Amino acid sequence: MNPEKKTRVLILGGGFGGVTTAQALRRSFPRAAEVEITLVSEHQLRYDHLVLALGNVINLSKLPGAAQHGKTIKTLGDAFAIRNHVLAMLEAADVETDPNLRREMLTFVVAGGGFSGVEMVGELNDMVREVIAHFPAIPREHARVILLHSNARILPEMSDSIAEYALTELRRRGVEVRLNVRLAGATPHEAVLEGGGNILTRTLIVAVGNAPPPVLDALNVKKERGKIVVNEFLQTPDYPNVWALGDNAIVPNRASPTNEPSPPTAQFALKEGKTLAQNIAATMRGQSLKPFAFSGLGLLCELGHGVGVGELIAGIKIRGVLGWLFWRGVYWARMPSVIRKIQVAADWFLDIFLPRDFAQINLARTQSIGRAHYESGAIIYRQGDTGEQFYIIAQGEVEVIRERAAGAPVVIARLGKNEYFGETALLTGRRRNATIKCATPVDVITLARDDFTVLANSWLGLAEHFKSGELKISESPRATQFHNSNRDAAEANGLPRLRRRESGAEVTIDRDMFTFGRSAENQVIVNDAQVSRERHALIQRRADQYWIEDLNSLNGTWVNRERITQATRLHDNDVIQIGKTEFEIVTPQPLEIATRAFFSPRAFLVRGSTGEEIILSSDVTTLGRQSSNHVVVADPRASRRHALIQREGELFWIEDLSGVNGTFVNRARIAERVQLKDDDVIQIGESEFTFRHVMPSKSEDGRISDIIRGLDAGAPPPKPGTITDVLKDLDQPVHRADAPKPGSITDILHGLDDDPPEKKKS
Repeated sequence: MNPEKKTRVLILGGGFGGVTTAQALRRSFPRAAEVEITLVSEHQLRYDHLVLALGNVINLSKLPGAAQHGKTIKTLGDAFAIRNHVLAMLEAADVETDPNLRREMLTFVVAGGGFSGVEMVGELNDMVREVIAHFPAIPREHARVILLHSNARILPEMSDSIAEYALTELRRRGVEVRLNVRLAGATPHEAVLEGGGNILTRTLIVAVGNAPPPVLDALNVKKERGKIVVNEFLQTPDYPNVWALGDNAIVPNRASPTNEPSPPTAQFALKEGKTLAQNIAATMRGQSLKPFAFSGLGLLCELGHGVGVGELIAGIKIRGVLGWLFWRGVYWARMPSVIRKIQVAADWFLDIFLPRDFAQINLARTQSIGRAHYESGAIIYRQGDTGEQFYIIAQGEVEVIRERAAGAPVVIARLGKNEYFGETALLTGRRRNATIKCATPVDVITLARDDFTVLANSWLGLAEHFKSGELKISESPRATQFHNSNRDAAEANGLPRLRRRESGAEVTIDRDMFTFGRSAENQVIVNDAQVSRERHALIQRRADQYWIEDLNSLNGTWVNRERITQATRLHDNDVIQIGKTEFEIVTPQPLEIATRAFFSPRAFLVRGSTGEEIILSSDVTTLGRQSSNHVVVADPRASRRHALIQREGELFWIEDLSGVNGTFVNRARIAERVQLKDDDVIQIGESEFTFRHVMPSKSEDGRISDIIRGLDAGAPPPKPGTITDVLKDLDQPVHRADAPKPGSITDILHGLDDDPPEKKKS
């Protein structure tokens, strides 16, 4: 193995299987000289070996209303929420006079008869029976705890005799167990059953709906029931460097007499993680692989306080108090530290003598919408901070300030009552692009990131394209509606349009980010099985340019019949193909936009590898490897955000943001902000850009038409750098969004020397 080249082992998932795999690999390579182990969740990384250990997610899409009105039991926060809700229902029932409402409040339903559902209903039943004694107005028999299970017996992973004992014990303790009854949905006041029945209740706990994560759907590997099929070495058959375990995989078990798949339990995931790590190490060393073989340590389940069941090795079956003690003993042994073991043991010991604590511990937010007050001069957030909240001004005024690396900050806007700020960082995932300072005492309404994202995805008006900085959102038609009526408005605003080739319907690209996909969350919905469900591709505006990027789709995104592998700039008449659907880019070029470009200071970068011209039309232009930059530098030596070009009047300055590999101007590494001059060469890694800066100039008598007429008549060109040079270039057929339509410059600028209508009227 080459000691200078690390083998990248990428582990997706931080549960039992993923963490155990990482720990075992670290022990196999204690120096970590040739192995780099990374646990990630939302990054794009290269790998030599990929381990899929993402676990399951809760998917209640097939149970209408269950996600909105049911309570899940996947996290500790879920457990606290259920506890608080049950106590709230008992308190409400204690004072409720309507017998029907009271009956709903005192009915507690658990759907799912596996380990999670049975343990949940056992603990819930104990809690309700014990706490109800503190509510004298509620007769004990009025409380109902119901377990729904879709099969003929509960605990299908255990033997018939143990399952029958568990069923009998639950019923003896007051739990109503309904077998062969399947949950079909939920409303705020009932659990809807398959076949037409229902149970009136205010409490539905859902212990069903576990499913593989959606990311596995896009993987081109063999699957059964949504799980990845692996061999006995935990490899996928078609891709030996892709491994899977735990809930994500169907793992053959050599220790099973019938080679049955391993159950998706924690103890098997731990053992699978160790075996998988050994096999990755063996692959790297050229050794033989070890098949997975594990007979298990047994199965345990608690049915309530003092009662449990279990099946241990050698076929030993335990039940009652002994089963409960074994269950607690195993969990106590798995505590991560001696201190924690002492704390848990003391807590359990005190439970014998002390009554249950039923005080509510409310960890939930009291409201999604918050309010805040700031005094004059206070900074609400600074440029470069991460975006966490969206703000609406209720009273007062704030200043929007653009910070500069050198020189005084500039106030670019002043916002008042009913105006808002902070949306750009939340929608784009970038850092704050301005500082917000209170000009007066200010009261604001705040909305957290997650709540704002839900609102923005549901109300497309919030996601319209932004003007400069973090100012207002413009009004525009819904982007997901293709029509022909917005063509004139789009042309008047200089916005490009996206045209479906098969129908001719169009939509204006009127926002900073434009996504394609099958789901309704996208701006362009493409109903095609070859298109990714969540997000397939993205069109992004960078300054005055539009770029398209494939979002790791399986079938790819194509531009002009070529599959793109990185962000690609779009030009007029480019054809985008996503699945079987083709779109054409139509770029209008209004006269006022073209002429404004002719007679303004014109600065742009020329990419050395392709000759591509990148117009610097913004006050701030960032360069780096990340796709959110205005100029993307696809170079491994470039930082995610590597350099910054700032415009101050007619001058342009560049500064380095990387601090590692540096930014070079004319072969000299810059240590501070440097002014750019025409023909300066900027180097980032191995990528070079030439800075071009053309200033407008006038003819001797100050009339533009003199230059134009002379140019059209074939007069000799004026000195280099005059406006004629710019205009002659613009008459060439270049691919630029601000290039004028074909024709002589005189035609385009006809009438510019005349007085404008406003002046004539005066």
